[in-house]
Amino acid sequence: MTTIQDLPGIVAGLKKEDKELFDRFFSVHESIGHLTLPEEMKPWADKTFGDHKYLEEQKIVKIFNKQTFEDGLYNDVRSRRPMVVDNNENLLKDIKEAEGDNFCHPLTGSPENRFGRVRGKHCVTAANVAKYDSLSGMVIFKKHNPLEVDRKDVKDYLEVIRKWFAKAHEYNPKAIFPFIMWNCLWRSGGSMIHGHMQMILGEEVHYGEPELLKHLKLEYAEKYNAEFFKDIYQVHESIGLGIRKGDVRIFTNIVPRKEKEITIFADKFTPEFEDVLYKCVRCLMDDFGVQTFNVGIILPPLEKVEGWEGFPIYARILDRGDLRNKTTDFGGMEVYARSYLITTTNTYQIIEKLKEKFENPIKRLFKRNPKKDSKKSAKKD
Repeated sequence: MTTIQDLPGIVAGLKKEDKELFDRFFSVHESIGHLTLPEEMKPWADKTFGDHKYLEEQKIVKIFNKQTFEDGLYNDVRSRRPMVVDNNENLLKDIKEAEGDNFCHPLTGSPENRFGRVRGKHCVTAANVAKYDSLSGMVIFKKHNPLEVDRKDVKDYLEVIRKWFAKAHEYNPKAIFPFIMWNCLWRSGGSMIHGHMQMILGEEVHYGEPELLKHLKLEYAEKYNAEFFKDIYQVHESIGLGIRKGDVRIFTNIVPRKEKEITIFADKFTPEFEDVLYKCVRCLMDDFGVQTFNVGIILPPLEKVEGWEGFPIYARILDRGDLRNKTTDFGGMEVYARSYLITTTNTYQIIEKLKEKFENPIKRLFKRNPKKDSKKSAKKD
């Protein structure tokens, strides 16, 4: 299978216009890192990494985004580092033991916004106890287990969030800048195990990342007379990392924020966007065993604001690592150098699994209760 290590050759083989566009966005640099192990360390290195010689010459691939000033550092050795993990071998047991929390009875266990709640078939809104912003809320799932995610659930969650934005904007017309986040389980920042999403609606200016993207979009249009989001997708499609589903574009970024990141662009909220978002989440869960993840969805302002014309719905999904792992996935490089260390999954493997997911029925990693399923089938018979 193609890997990021093959990227220089892939780029060299692009058509002239595709290579020029790639070079407008990215530079790729390869280097070798050398080290000398003391004899006393070699047995440990052989046991841990398979062969101590594997450590003595390490191939590093650095990809720099010239437009966003982000970079990714790829080194397969880092994926083999020893990690300290907890003895937490049964996640479903942990989830089961948390049943009965406040979110299991949201009408009495959670506050509501002053403008009231929005209720869906599979969720209900609540206000944050400790707010992100003056208008911040939550969608609490009816299902306690955050890993039990169905297509109809995601559709309902997003519909309820859109209704919440409308009510929040009516309550405070100055609040027009929406953002949605989905933090699943504790490594993603979720303080509650019970499934939930969050939304905020800001005033004056959008949040930092959306404002930066708006600036990049305007600057790019002025400099190149072209569309930033269209072109960055086109770059990834040209190197085999993009998929189109109707008006929705999906790609696996070669400079991701963290492991297994998937990016989605859409012109507006449509059933197709909802379906793509759902299938991307399910792909990470079912095909890569992801249990804890972040989803961020940037939306354009609810009203017309100069400079935001043509800004898409912009969603990013990424893995936050092994729930048992005591080593954090974010360190000084990510926080202060704006350089992202990518260690585990091959970017090309993710896009191939996504293609399969869009073509084939969903295969669930976490299955429903078989007794309930047998009762349902018996009734149908």
